[in-house]
Amino acid sequence: MRIRYNFALTALALVASCSDVPVEEGADTPSLQEYCRVAQRIVTQTDQPVELVVRETFDGFVKSKAIIPDGAATIPEIQQFNWAGPDGSVVGISCKLKSADHLNLVYGDGTAGPDGACQDMNRYVFDALRISPDDYHYADVVFDPTEQPQTRGVPPVEGGPGPQWLQTYVATEVDADNALVVKTKGFRVDFLDPRFEKAPARFRGVHYCHFVTPDHLRAVVTGQADPGVEIGREVDLSKYTATPNE
Repeated sequence: MRIRYNFALTALALVASCSDVPVEEGADTPSLQEYCRVAQRIVTQTDQPVELVVRETFDGFVKSKAIIPDGAATIPEIQQFNWAGPDGSVVGISCKLKSADHLNLVYGDGTAGPDGACQDMNRYVFDALRISPDDYHYADVVFDPTEQPQTRGVPPVEGGPGPQWLQTYVATEVDADNALVVKTKGFRVDFLDPRFEKAPARFRGVHYCHFVTPDHLRAVVTGQADPGVEIGREVDLSKYTATPNE
C-alpha cells in the first residue's frame, strides 16, 4: 500500500533543544496510515515530502529500504510495518526513515535536521494525546533515552544493525518507582559517515525507529491495557540472498 503525501510543514516553533519538537496547537495524533510520514517530520525535523509504503508482510518490510530513488527530481520513499497485539489491534509501528544528512545532501542545506531521537516521536504522540495526570494509572510516565542499537558501530549480531534492531524488545514496562517506562529501539547510518562510504547507497542515509501506537500508549498509561507489549521479530538471515542489513 503506497501513500503519497505532498505537504507543507505548519508553523513549528523549535524550542531550545533541537530534538524536542512541540505539538502544534490543536494537532491530532497521527493516524496509522500516515504514522511514519509524521515520524519522518518529527525525528529528522523536515518538511520534505515523502512517499510512504506500508508493508503488509514482515518479509516485505525486512527487504525494503528507505531510499531516494533518482535524486532531487524525486521524493524519498520511506517504509512502515504495523505490529499486531494478541487481540489483533496494532500496538507498535516500525519506520525506516531517511537521515537528515542525506536529505540535506540531495535537496539542499536546511532541508532537515539535525536528527533527533526515535523517542522524540513517542514524546510527540504522548503530548498530542493530552492525557491528564489525574488519569495516569502509574506514578509517572518516563521515556527511556536509551535506544539500542544506538548508532553506527558494528553491533554484536550477525548481519549488522538491521537484524539487531528487528529483534524483539519490551516497549513498555513498570519500574521500581511505579513509573511507566516507554522504550524504543533505533539506529542511524548517516549517508556521509566515512565508515560506510563503500557500502551500497541503499544501506546509507537511514534512520530506523520502533514506536508504540497512540491508542496502545493511551490504553497502557490509563490502565486499560497491560504494559509489557513486545515489538520485533527474529530475522532468519538464510531467507535473504542479498546482504540482509535491513
